[in-house]
Amino acid sequence: MKLKCNADGLVKSLVGIALIISFGFASIEEATAAEDKKKTRRVPAISQSLYKQMSEAQIMIDPDSMPREEGEPAPVPKGTPQDGIQMLLNMTKKKRLNSNELSQIWNLLAFGYYTLEDVPKTIYSYEQVLAAGREGLITEALEKNSLRALFQLNYSTEEYELALKYIDLWEAVNGKPDAAVSYLKATANYQLERFTESLKWALQVEEIIVAEGRAMKENWVYLQVVLYSELKDDDNVIRVLERMVVDYPKKQYWMHLAGMYTEKEWDDRALSAYYAIYSQGMFEKDSEIVMLSQRLLNAEVPYEAANVLEKGIKDKLVETSEKNLRLLATCYTVAQEMSKAIEAWERATKSSEDGDIQYRLAQALAQQDRHKEAVGAYRQALKDDELKSPSDAQFWMAISHMSLENWDQASTAFKAASRLDKKIAKQARQYIRYIAGEKRRQAALKEMLEG
Repeated sequence: MKLKCNADGLVKSLVGIALIISFGFASIEEATAAEDKKKTRRVPAISQSLYKQMSEAQIMIDPDSMPREEGEPAPVPKGTPQDGIQMLLNMTKKKRLNSNELSQIWNLLAFGYYTLEDVPKTIYSYEQVLAAGREGLITEALEKNSLRALFQLNYSTEEYELALKYIDLWEAVNGKPDAAVSYLKATANYQLERFTESLKWALQVEEIIVAEGRAMKENWVYLQVVLYSELKDDDNVIRVLERMVVDYPKKQYWMHLAGMYTEKEWDDRALSAYYAIYSQGMFEKDSEIVMLSQRLLNAEVPYEAANVLEKGIKDKLVETSEKNLRLLATCYTVAQEMSKAIEAWERATKSSEDGDIQYRLAQALAQQDRHKEAVGAYRQALKDDELKSPSDAQFWMAISHMSLENWDQASTAFKAASRLDKKIAKQARQYIRYIAGEKRRQAALKEMLEG
């Protein structure tokens, strides 16, 4: 149902995930500082001459990336970013480079290619950072940053299997689970349609967050909804959505929850959900307000149904169409608010020449003992050749004539009703006999009074 739309929205939000998690490049100064702080790995030092050349290349690639004092201008590059990259490529061919030096050159190359938006070469450069580390040692910080960059970049290029491979390697180095990375792992499995595996990691995200005493992010919780939906686990979809409408009371979650209640045929819950959406001012479309009004009417809450629709019309959210006015009048009629019902039926007659509307107006008028007006409305209804039940219109018009003591017109209408529907002929004849008797009684009474 709504799931495809929601899932598609989730996928689109994940495209930019690499921009949310910090990228893996570290400047030369940061890398050197990391070496000093990180005593668990002993790595070879970077020679001063190589350090100077790398700094010169970094300035060419991006002068603003070089650390400097506040107010100090950025250094002036001696070449273009491409020149800086070429300089670094030449440096990788030098003999007697130790593993740390080679890995730092490739790390800087990754940064260079990334600034040029060359993703394939950025990925290749980070792979070379790790390859250099296999021949000796590189700092743990650089290894983690490179692995993080690789799983982000592979994810962004939809290479989800490779992304998962590098996530596993990163987790092994990191030594403890990370909620954001577990979330990315869940979404990568989702993209590969491994929904059960994806759910495992989505639930682990929450375990990590709870253990850390933090609050879950909205999209982390919603991923559970998407996955339970894919797995056809409606009970858990409802459970998580019920939580979401409390923590993140957005229309889309309320609508999804109401839809799930409807699928379960929990009509009372569905109506409550839709009314909650309305009460929070989230309904802004004609169709939404009309739908709620119809549901309230079906749930035998006609007066509230009328109020919802009337307010929608007043606020100009609901069109004053014949269909909507008919619904409004019906709500008031069922609620026995006859004055308001008559007003609504009269408004509806101005939007349509449908005889059925005139017939309903006539009946409402008759209930208010406004029989003269009712007769006029019945006559208007009978002008419609497509009136659903002209026999009923004739019959009830005869009743109104009787109330007005229009005996001849009443008899004529009863006879017309009998001709149109044999089922009411017997009852019509009884009324005709009653009218004849009433006319005789009134004539006798008149004669007696005059005599």
